[in-house]
Amino acid sequence: MQKPTHPLAGVDLRNLPEPPSAFPISERPALARLFVEDPGVIGCGWFHSRREDRFHVLANVIRVACNIVFAPFLCFPIGETVGNVAYNLTKPSWQDELIDVSDAVLQNPLFGDYERPEELTPHAVQVDNEIYEKTNFEPRWMLRVFIRDGRYSGHEQVEWTEEYRGIGYTALSYEMGAALTLFKEAERTLCDPPPLPPGRAYTLRDRKRISMEFLVEYCSAVRQNQKVEPDREEYVWLDEFCLSREREVAGEKPYDDETERREVHKERSEELGRLSDIFREAETVVIFCDKINCDHANLTCRWANRLFTLGDILHANKTQRMTRRLVPGGNTRPQSYLYPESGRSFRERMMHHAALASKWHLHSILRQSSNTGSDTWQMAIHALIVEAIRRNREIGFHCEFIGKGLNGLLPRRAKPHHLKGFDGWADLTWLLELNQGFYNQAALAAVCCLTDEPGTGNTWLGPPIEPKAGNERLEPLVTAFTVSGRNEDGKSIALLNIVDAKTIGLHPDLKRDSKALFRNPHARVRKIVSVTLLVISWIIAIAMYASAVTNPNLAAGATALLWISSIVFNFFRLTIGTMYLERSGWVFLSEKKWNDGSKGDAVWGSQPEKLLGQLDRSLDGRIVEWGEKQMAPRWDVPCSQYMRGHLIDMRNGIKVRVVVAKKPNAMVVLAVHGCGVTYMLLNRSDDANDVAEKVGLANLPPFTLAGTDRSGSVRVGPADFMERVEPTVW
Repeated sequence: MQKPTHPLAGVDLRNLPEPPSAFPISERPALARLFVEDPGVIGCGWFHSRREDRFHVLANVIRVACNIVFAPFLCFPIGETVGNVAYNLTKPSWQDELIDVSDAVLQNPLFGDYERPEELTPHAVQVDNEIYEKTNFEPRWMLRVFIRDGRYSGHEQVEWTEEYRGIGYTALSYEMGAALTLFKEAERTLCDPPPLPPGRAYTLRDRKRISMEFLVEYCSAVRQNQKVEPDREEYVWLDEFCLSREREVAGEKPYDDETERREVHKERSEELGRLSDIFREAETVVIFCDKINCDHANLTCRWANRLFTLGDILHANKTQRMTRRLVPGGNTRPQSYLYPESGRSFRERMMHHAALASKWHLHSILRQSSNTGSDTWQMAIHALIVEAIRRNREIGFHCEFIGKGLNGLLPRRAKPHHLKGFDGWADLTWLLELNQGFYNQAALAAVCCLTDEPGTGNTWLGPPIEPKAGNERLEPLVTAFTVSGRNEDGKSIALLNIVDAKTIGLHPDLKRDSKALFRNPHARVRKIVSVTLLVISWIIAIAMYASAVTNPNLAAGATALLWISSIVFNFFRLTIGTMYLERSGWVFLSEKKWNDGSKGDAVWGSQPEKLLGQLDRSLDGRIVEWGEKQMAPRWDVPCSQYMRGHLIDMRNGIKVRVVVAKKPNAMVVLAVHGCGVTYMLLNRSDDANDVAEKVGLANLPPFTLAGTDRSGSVRVGPADFMERVEPTVW
């Protein structure tokens, strides 16, 4: 079923021109606001309090008329206060606790067709060893390469059994684009030209032809300071030839039968989940890219930025850098040279370049690989996950291989067939739950921007931000983990369950303060003078009523004085209410209109404090921004298609810039982040049975923790989540 797209999808809101002020607030006197409120502000009316409401003017006229007719009884808003209390008692509260029994993510590993994800079915787990994979993977297949006169002569695939394991093998690590360069220089042609199936750049047959040129180049490379026989045999692991059994050798149909292609895909998918251990067990890891004179440690190297590079190099004992150099005095192809180097030395050079490029997660990963135990598992796993997501996105894999790239690098390993590769976010949540004893997922949620893949069903994940000076501190304040659920299409999804949640609600819009005369400190002088005059008038009226016993003519005058003084006071109180905004809690103000037909949709621009100063003169110059001076993290990624806006603390005068997918109505605490506290912005229903939807992130001052409401848990997931069982509310 096709899901409706967001009205802002495809529109880059960052590049739109700054709109003019939506309304001339400064030109409207307080008396005008008494009957027609400003756009984007909830008025003091008893009903239809927004400007765009049908009976907005009529509601304000009725309110003013009632304050005239019943003036003495409405001087002090006791009835309004009682009404608000009664309304709040009947309104559903987020403090209502959802009581359900969501399945653990690990309870339902998926089994089924690797090429038909819609046919994957849950399988109940019986024992723990069906979840955890044993350590020390070994390759299933290997190439025996024949080299004659220092050049490639031939190869055969062998099954890597006990008789070979003591020999040792070389694992080749390369970037496919580099092998393609060799392929083109050799003037080779593809067997299967486009068009190809969706999501594939080359067929398996062509990938083998391309990688074969790399194998040939490796065999003929000049080995610096190494004594090797020109005629020899080597055992080499090369991905395209060793991820699946070679059918042509076995005399079978080479990938023409549909069933056979599916079996090959299954073998290759499972073997990809073993990559980190295959390279860990290798005697030597050969590193290659096609860039001339590249030492592969610099982050400008394409190989150094691959997702699978992390698993290839982190635990390598020995490396050989395969570098192409131009031959002096000739126009021939560049010659490749092999330079031996210890794995530790190579990683230290990579670590140096990572520091120069401010890639601090990569720096931490490489430091941890050389000094095991220097970082906590929380820090090490977080760095691995964030760096893997960054690499995966930069090479355009859209996260489908992220689970396979990380498997074997974390304390607990997944069985390869549990990592399907169709939805990388699903594979990642599976790995995170496998490692639940070592990692709190609240840290990952605190650094993930809004997702640009809304169809994945895991909307709390997204591109992570890079750590920078001033915001590297990241200490979770809650415990978060994933639980299993299903959306309206029946697809299995992972919901983020935040335990011991601390929530702050957001007001839907700015609201006029009908009680401003009594509680706004800037109206204190007006309150003292007006209340004093009212009390004096009432005392005189009461005295006149007392004297009316002997002089009945005074009763009419007393009534007139009581009523007129009350009318004047009420009119003054109502007018003061149009001059000030309520000073309680937080509100979100968007820079531009949503244009979704919602009430209160107004333009606040990039400096909403200026408009707020016109709406409420007491706010002029009193709003302070929390952000750059505090070196707060920002989740405003380049080319973001989401809405920019500001969170305003009306009580304390704090402004925070944010980027949101929808208008938030709540925020939940995640972690201490830099100098502040990171909150997840939510679109949350009043019904405790509904799952909250992540719409953004914000970093707020630490004092905001004092104003949070605590609950047992809050679940975050997609908007189309559907409960499988009828829950109850405590």
